[in-house]
Amino acid sequence: MSKRKQIRSKEQFAAALELERAGDHAAALKLYQKSATTDPANSHAWNRQMVLFRKTKSKEDEAKLIKTAIAEYRKSYETKQQDWLQKNQDKAESTRELAHILGILEPTGLPANHDATVEKWQTRLYLLEYRIKNVRKKKASLEKPLNKSSKRTAAEKKRKQNAVTQPRLEKSDKINPI
Repeated sequence: MSKRKQIRSKEQFAAALELERAGDHAAALKLYQKSATTDPANSHAWNRQMVLFRKTKSKEDEAKLIKTAIAEYRKSYETKQQDWLQKNQDKAESTRELAHILGILEPTGLPANHDATVEKWQTRLYLLEYRIKNVRKKKASLEKPLNKSSKRTAAEKKRKQNAVTQPRLEKSDKINPI
């Protein structure tokens, strides 16, 4: 990865961050995607995309993004390792046996990579897929079931209201016709 691409990616990330702070999430997401495409090792651009998907509650899209981010980030890391090996072949050969004895080499011959960023993304992906799989089914209607008091007709409600507003007469208070 050239320094120019890394600088361009950082500039795109900074512009996207400003758009996000201004509230333009759609444009910010596009710039974060450009930044991550320009430099797949830019973990901040991947993280901000995940945050925006989380804010919009797009779980399936976020899961796809995390899978893509892990693959691209690892691919970028391996490319950097391969480039270093080509430039520093003498150093690599002199320490290869020691690294093999210590068990820090992958079967591919590259050093083992235990990146905390990828581990966090894998944990997030696992939890996200669990939530997607076990999502609760929303009820068809969110209304509360009607109880007896709410089933009254309008006439019954009016009668009850009139009974409350009019004073109650006792038997002795009733007027007897003569």
